[in-house]
Amino acid sequence: MQNRQLPQGYNGRYSAQSVPDQRSLRGSAPVYYTSTGGWQSQGQNQTPVRRRPTQRVYLNKRQVKRLVIFLVLLGIAAGIYTVSQKVQTRETNELLAPYADVFLPNVSVDGIDLAGMSFEEARAAVLTAVESRQNSWNLSLNYEGHTFITLNQELLGVTTDLSEVDRILHEAFAFGHTGSTEDRIRDLQTAAESGMSFYTTQSDMTDEYLDSVVAQIAAYFERQPTDAYLAGFDPDLADPFIVVDDIPGYHLNPDTLKEEILHQFASGISGDFEIQPEILPAAVTTAAVRSRISLRGEGITLISTSSPDGRNANIDLSLGFVNGVILQPGETFSFNKVVGERSASRGFVEAIEYVNGVEVPGIGGGVCQSSTTVYLAALLSGLEIVERSPHSMKVSYTELGRDATVSGNRIDLKFRNNTEGTLYITAHMTLQPKSSKRYQCVVRIYGPSLGENVHYALRSETVDVLFPDEPIMKNDMEGIYAVYEDEMYQYQTARDGYVISTFLQRVQDGEVTNEQKISTDTYRPQPDGYYVGIKSRDEEV
Repeated sequence: MQNRQLPQGYNGRYSAQSVPDQRSLRGSAPVYYTSTGGWQSQGQNQTPVRRRPTQRVYLNKRQVKRLVIFLVLLGIAAGIYTVSQKVQTRETNELLAPYADVFLPNVSVDGIDLAGMSFEEARAAVLTAVESRQNSWNLSLNYEGHTFITLNQELLGVTTDLSEVDRILHEAFAFGHTGSTEDRIRDLQTAAESGMSFYTTQSDMTDEYLDSVVAQIAAYFERQPTDAYLAGFDPDLADPFIVVDDIPGYHLNPDTLKEEILHQFASGISGDFEIQPEILPAAVTTAAVRSRISLRGEGITLISTSSPDGRNANIDLSLGFVNGVILQPGETFSFNKVVGERSASRGFVEAIEYVNGVEVPGIGGGVCQSSTTVYLAALLSGLEIVERSPHSMKVSYTELGRDATVSGNRIDLKFRNNTEGTLYITAHMTLQPKSSKRYQCVVRIYGPSLGENVHYALRSETVDVLFPDEPIMKNDMEGIYAVYEDEMYQYQTARDGYVISTFLQRVQDGEVTNEQKISTDTYRPQPDGYYVGIKSRDEEV
């Protein structure tokens, strides 16, 4: 390696790394600059290196002037910065000062705006709201005017921890009051722009108490239904049937009730809650029992005010035997069998009755009006008529074609229970409505309902009119009504005879839905009748 000395007067620049530290060269051998660009110390046989003299730098006037201006401006800038910092600090302190001991604007807890409140004021306001919230919900569980219990949050185990309230308040107050000045300014800006909301919490509801309440209420409603039934039949009552009404059963699902209560709680709905248990209908309802003992048909005939007491007594007695009769399905009613023999020993008395078209006195006179009334009731009840005979002449207490005569064991009235249920018969002689003197016969037949808005009606039409024959002349052999041959006593008045067809109509909702002919009856005409005396007046001379 060839060494060379640094050229005299060299004014080049070297980096701090390339130039050896002068202190490191003290006491060492001279250093030479090598041709490779490095420094090398001089050994004993090497030539010493000369040092480059220190170069002085002189500034001209323009450079000095510029330097002075720069220093002045730098001082001014530093002063302005110092003043600005003081102003900014003062403004920051003035901005934060109003909120040093109160909550920032737009800071709320549980929706309560705490702006400007001290910590104690805010605590009082929040605790008041917590207490109000705690007492704000209550629910009365009612059923048909009875209140089982009134639930509230405390009963359900829902409470608010006051220590938790204080923690939330401290957290809300710390917003804008902790951290660096920049942090507090930032909190103030955040509150102003979007607000800060904090919320206290309530403890979760416990199920034990609510489950106990719901279970007790459900047990109260648990009841099986009771069927209605016919307890008795008294034909002399206005309503002859004693019916024990059905009692519905109840069932309340406790899980369903609990869900409904929790829904009210979650929705914040207070007030009254009407419990609605499931109603379990009876298998046999009162309406069902009543439908089996409905009034099917009613027969009514009026009793003349001129009807003798004996006749009325026979009517009343015979209806008494009919009253209370019960017919099972398929059974046949026989008037003669039910009423029995019309004899004095059984309480019947003598009264006028028709025999072969002639009014004659007889034991049991008047019973035919009872049988006629029963016949009408059976027809209008839609029952099957097994046996029935009309009178030979028109009677005064019903229309032609609607009467039924009976006589001892020879002529009977029979009808059959052709329904699927039991028939009940009531029969009475009563005063007519709005009358204190005139009586009527009323026979009612109860049994399975005819149907909704269904009843039976009768319609009669005249097929033919039969005119009477020549007057009947009878000798009064005993001279009771006429003694002499020139004397006559009219014992009967001529009447026309008729052929009558009678129809039974089924009527529903006021419309005839069916009609069938049930009988064609012939009522003989009645000629005038006279008693004539048999004695000659000459015989008296």
